[in-house]
Amino acid sequence: MKNVINPFGTSTIKDYEKLFKEFGVSRFSKILPKMPDPLVTMRRGIIFGHRDLEIIVDAMNSKKKFAVMSGIKPTNYLHIGSKMIVDEIVYFQNHGGLVYYSIADLEALVDNGLPLDESRKFTYDNLLDLAALGIDLKKARIYLQSEEIKVQRYAYVYSRNVTNNMLRAIYGEHPVGIYMAALTQVADILLPQIEHGKMPVVVPVGFDQDPHIRLTRDIAKKHGLIPPASTYHKFMCSLTGVDKKMSKREPQGIIYLNEPPEVARKKIMKYAFSGGQPTVEEHRKKGGNPDIDVSYQYLTFLEENDKKLRQIYEDYKSGKLLSGELKQILALKIEAFLRKHQEKREKMRKVVDKFIASQGFSA
Repeated sequence: MKNVINPFGTSTIKDYEKLFKEFGVSRFSKILPKMPDPLVTMRRGIIFGHRDLEIIVDAMNSKKKFAVMSGIKPTNYLHIGSKMIVDEIVYFQNHGGLVYYSIADLEALVDNGLPLDESRKFTYDNLLDLAALGIDLKKARIYLQSEEIKVQRYAYVYSRNVTNNMLRAIYGEHPVGIYMAALTQVADILLPQIEHGKMPVVVPVGFDQDPHIRLTRDIAKKHGLIPPASTYHKFMCSLTGVDKKMSKREPQGIIYLNEPPEVARKKIMKYAFSGGQPTVEEHRKKGGNPDIDVSYQYLTFLEENDKKLRQIYEDYKSGKLLSGELKQILALKIEAFLRKHQEKREKMRKVVDKFIASQGFSA
């Protein structure tokens, strides 16, 4: 059975291994030794694949100019899964990459029906998180799609390179607005080269966004630009189950970066799907299954100490560590992170206010 990839839906990946063969993605593990100071998500295979990342590694190691491009639909607050992408942006920025970040309010309008003035309410909060997580706003090109005329113009330029049949083949049947959102995202991804000339660009994404990458790579070639490189990370699942993508549509399964730490704790203790046995006696005897336990899966993203993570895995599998105790470990980890992160958010308010004023858009 093939994986169904739909960037405008709620696609989940059932088998990451199949992606290498079905879509021609390269294994990240093969390029990992060349990555300077790799992130935990890189070392553990959470960032599992890439396209043409060699050109970015070469740029990093030779101090050549390159860009990292990302963005978000401002339809809600950032959640704990969003942190993974931002960490990667910060990583590339720290290694010399120019940051381009699109606030995709036009896509939020056509895909989610969210009016532009409503999306501005989330934009400010999103910027607080970006700054608190380490993006240097003063060195970043962050813009609203609805106010970036270059992106809008080039979306029309690039539309000459596609047909309705091509868009249907890539995305499936959608209203015209969705196809325009896809072409606008192509212009987002190519904006660094529009403004700086030919240069390598890397786009960190979940694999549900790969159709945008493939379309952009095809259009870039037709316009004499360098096809964007990309990295692909595994989805951080919903608290309620490992086969469900963390989604803004399921409040009980998501942990927002701005929510009170005690609320996050309650969610974990109440909703986190367990890989344990029905009773304590059975669990002590048979052990739990960390591979389907959501608390353990979250720790693979958040616990940086490899030795400590391995010990948790072994203790849980042997039955020494109970499901409630594993949830408690995660809850403490999340609480500590949120408290520290939210302190940074408050310190960044003046920085964000100044940034918004300098950009000339209200949020």
